[in-house]
Amino acid sequence: MNIRKLISKNKDIEKIINNSGWLLFDKLCRLGIGLIVSAWVARYLGPHEYGKLAFALAYLAFFQAVCILGLDNIIVRDIAREKLKSGEIIGTTFLLRTLSGVFLWVVSVAMMSILHGISSQITIITALCAFSLIFQVSDTIDLWFQSQSNSKRTVVVKLSSYLISNSLKVCLILNNASIEYFAAVIAIEGGISFIGLIFSYRKFPANKLSISREMAVKLLKESWPYIFSSLSVIVYMRIDQLMIKSYLGEKELGIYAAVLPLAMIWTFIPTTLTTSLAPFIARKKREGEDKYWYILKNIFRLYALLGWIICICVVIAAPFIVNLLFGNAYSNGVLVLQIIIFTNLFINMGVAQSLWILNEGKSKLAMYKTFIGAIVCIVSNMILIPIYGIYGAAVSAVLAQFISTFISNVFISKKIFVLQLKSLFLLK
Repeated sequence: MNIRKLISKNKDIEKIINNSGWLLFDKLCRLGIGLIVSAWVARYLGPHEYGKLAFALAYLAFFQAVCILGLDNIIVRDIAREKLKSGEIIGTTFLLRTLSGVFLWVVSVAMMSILHGISSQITIITALCAFSLIFQVSDTIDLWFQSQSNSKRTVVVKLSSYLISNSLKVCLILNNASIEYFAAVIAIEGGISFIGLIFSYRKFPANKLSISREMAVKLLKESWPYIFSSLSVIVYMRIDQLMIKSYLGEKELGIYAAVLPLAMIWTFIPTTLTTSLAPFIARKKREGEDKYWYILKNIFRLYALLGWIICICVVIAAPFIVNLLFGNAYSNGVLVLQIIIFTNLFINMGVAQSLWILNEGKSKLAMYKTFIGAIVCIVSNMILIPIYGIYGAAVSAVLAQFISTFISNVFISKKIFVLQLKSLFLLK
């Protein structure tokens, strides 16, 4: 059957492709504009100053993981299943995240003040960046549009705020601004997105918003494993940066943090596809196990193929890319990039498995897997960073992803392990 005719006859597939198209458009724009502007900022600030900003953002990442309360996938799934309760789900989630955002802003700034002094430059930078914790509540509205496969509305808002913030960064560079202004732009971007999403939601709302204590208890009861899972992910995604700062200083952290996005930006492909596929997979699960597993197998193979293509291309192009974007001051980042790019293979496998975990109701498994990865990351960084510097940190990142998303399934789910193994070797 002609592919175009097949898509036109299946409205679910058509909505998924359209929704994924908008999300991919958003990420591709960020890939092009963001990398160029970020590289320019890194060049302008230099490894030492850029390392300070990277340290503040790595520190705040732990609070951001808690701030969203592990509710993203749960909200999308529940709205897809019970659309009549969408107003209650969205309203309750909005309140919970608002409270957590304000509380965590206070805690994050207070802790940094205790460690470095209330008037220190790093505390000021942290306080400015931390406003994004409060504005992050607007992502609840994004989840509503995701559940309706209508991400066009959020893409327009978020991409607009992203373009404005990057324009501001360029203006700051041209006017020789200090690092504090770049931290403020991070908060400004979150504020613009917040305002835009509120207006967008008013034009396309869910059912009447309401707040329910019972709903809050229900959501938090299911989400707490995801909170710990998110924290564990942040540990083995960001603890390396905190440890580099501790062992090697801000300059080495600046080099590592500058090239890291060149490796991690590619994760938008599987995560974007998964966002659009989640409601579809939930429906297939209800239709029967055969259809459900058939779709899962094909997703695993597709994600593995994407991972290999990305890794090979980046390894070959790394010397040219790093020199072009960052200059000689960041030359040590070439090998870091060539190593850490291989995290994409295993991240892709983990993202694919997240669909299985969500639909099987095995949220605790996600917590166990990421906890294992976090332990591996901490231990390996303690051993490798003092010996091999930032290259050791890159190896630790790959090792943590490998064990967390792949090897752990030998004990957690052998069926998924076999599926991942075949997918990595592109076998049917």
